[in-house]
Amino acid sequence: MTEVRAALWDGRAFRHIDDLEVRAPQRGEVAVDIDTAGLCHSDLNPVDGVIEQPLPVVLGHEAVGVVSAVGPGASLPLGARVVLSVLRSCGVCRACRAGRPTVCRVSGTPAAAPFTWRGRPVHQFVRTGAFAARTVVAERQAVPITAPIDAPIAAMLGCASVTGFGAVEERARVAPGDRVLVTGAGGIGLNAVIAARAAGAERILVVDRNPAKEAVARRCGATDFAVIGDAAEIRDAAAAVAADGFEAAIECVGRPEILAAAVESLGWGGRCVIVGLPDAAAVAGIRPRALFHDKALLGCRMGSVDPATALPRLARRVHEGEIDLSPLVSKILPLRDLGELVDDLRAGGLDRGFVEMEVRDGDE
Repeated sequence: MTEVRAALWDGRAFRHIDDLEVRAPQRGEVAVDIDTAGLCHSDLNPVDGVIEQPLPVVLGHEAVGVVSAVGPGASLPLGARVVLSVLRSCGVCRACRAGRPTVCRVSGTPAAAPFTWRGRPVHQFVRTGAFAARTVVAERQAVPITAPIDAPIAAMLGCASVTGFGAVEERARVAPGDRVLVTGAGGIGLNAVIAARAAGAERILVVDRNPAKEAVARRCGATDFAVIGDAAEIRDAAAAVAADGFEAAIECVGRPEILAAAVESLGWGGRCVIVGLPDAAAVAGIRPRALFHDKALLGCRMGSVDPATALPRLARRVHEGEIDLSPLVSKILPLRDLGELVDDLRAGGLDRGFVEMEVRDGDE
């Protein structure tokens, strides 16, 4: 066992500890010493009770670090710089062989959590648990990148970037000259804006209830921005930009009424991609007739791409200057100040916030 610093969510508050015990990697697993981890809205779902999560738990899933130990059967070299992915795919099923690990049925198989604290089991959020100085994941969850990009941006690739770019490029198939609607200017939505600009979109309309998001949305490539209070205002804003409808809509909020408005904003042949995660019991009031003219409503899990190829490719594009993700990096704080980032995120003051790990001397 190795003892490391971590932020432990106990159901009431984040408990900052320096004696989280991390077991050695087992067959097919690797240990990763975390450098930097991003704070995603998804990390707050257990905090807010949106999803059921056994406690105590180490949250966090968007991170970059280095391989510090390997289990039997794992082949990643020690010291390899890796970006974490939540996809614990099997690698051998039909979907994985076809390069579609997001539809691997084995990816939902539970794995033994690697954490304990003072003799008590500690759960690992979405098989990752990145708000700790060390975690243990399946080897396929640790994707090597060699492009020398900054740690916060590298961490963001594993969730916000791969999801936003996958939604635009893989699912919506945005092409030069397309008009794109993005609902929600959070981390994933802003990545979708950057992706749409890189794809050559002619108009990019971003709608959000927070007027402070306009500046960063425009820096990312939005040509238009509208502050909206309800779904009806989305329809009005969309009609003002593209009277005959958008070729693509990326829905990043996860509210049924906003999804319905996004679908109704499509033009003939348009594609609406669902990125925001709605409540499990939510029902979308979409009129089937709205899809009649070759329109499509598409799901999207983690960008619907293979992280093993998509993440290194994104890293190269950043390094070569094709895409610039730096406008999204709002704040970087030490792990002990995670609570400040959470408060800022709730207040709408973060595009993406990050924590840097402080590994104790003597940790191995």
